[in-house]
Amino acid sequence: MGSWPWSLAVACLCVLPACALDFDQFDATDASVEASVDGGRPPAADASTDGTVDSGDGGHDGDAGNGGADSATDAPPPPPDAGPGGDAGDGATGACGDPGEPCCGGNTCHGGGCCVGSTCLASGESPTGGSVCQGGNVVGCGGPGQPCCADSTCSGKRCCVDGTCVMNGTNCGGTPSLGTCNNNACGTCGGAGQSCCPGGNGQADFCTQSGMACAPNGKCAGCGGDGQPCCDGVSCNGGGCCDPATAMCVGSGKACAGGQGTCSNGGCQGGSCGANGQPCCDGGVGCTAPYSTCNSGACVGCGGVGQPCCPGNHPSGSGYCGGGTACNPSTHVCQACGDGNNNTICCAGGVCQNGSCSAGVCQ
Repeated sequence: MGSWPWSLAVACLCVLPACALDFDQFDATDASVEASVDGGRPPAADASTDGTVDSGDGGHDGDAGNGGADSATDAPPPPPDAGPGGDAGDGATGACGDPGEPCCGGNTCHGGGCCVGSTCLASGESPTGGSVCQGGNVVGCGGPGQPCCADSTCSGKRCCVDGTCVMNGTNCGGTPSLGTCNNNACGTCGGAGQSCCPGGNGQADFCTQSGMACAPNGKCAGCGGDGQPCCDGVSCNGGGCCDPATAMCVGSGKACAGGQGTCSNGGCQGGSCGANGQPCCDGGVGCTAPYSTCNSGACVGCGGVGQPCCPGNHPSGSGYCGGGTACNPSTHVCQACGDGNNNTICCAGGVCQNGSCSAGVCQ
């Protein structure tokens, strides 16, 4: 009987796992409970004690996207795509930190965004009903003096002005004055079917009623659905795509403009272009996912501190930034606004938390 030569081959492959809100109408005491408003805008309330906001539609969910590296290749991963204000040294293995992308280093997001479930939300997006991301923290929203929830949403009859819920019956602020908040509208602007409130100084015009955005015709209308205006921050509901050229939403599964295929998960061409970390779509479409804008052929986050301004719906060429920030008309970058003590730029509508707006600056 012949004998086989002894030999041993061992192979081991280890695969590691990759690391519209519904509120009660309760405003009977708004004007009497907090009648004193500094500069027309109430001070921020303690978000940790918010018990007045009902749970509902949490806003736009981010997509984890395409930031992961291929762990099966032998070559080392490429350096992370830092983008504007990116974290090149945070240990990420791909695009990270912008809205819809994985959190950098597991917990960090750009521009004041929040890491929720390992995915970044923009400042101004709501992960759940009654809460919103603001300045890197998830806080309560919708109540008097609290931040507005996603899509400019405040409870009851309050008005969303520069990202803060102004009580019914109190001054909305602004220079010139936007007027008194009355059933979600500031004076004669900001409510359904009314003219949009003027942004001024390079800021996009805006609406103050919950779930509304400024349509291309300069009137306030419901936003986010198929065929509706994009909500602030180039945002559409249910994985829809915002066409910046028209400022209108294309529903998920519908055809994008410019021959860019089908909208899916916020991106055109079946979800392969238009979202942060992806190429800008061709045909003049650009970037279509929430809080994204085209920069040197790639979609990057917009609307947060230090980030590019998001395209505004109206007027053409204006910029949108999240609450408490404004678009610098010279640099087209979002920065803090409204502080007369430090001569910052005026917030949208000529709003200043202290001082008054003169020539675009709070003094």
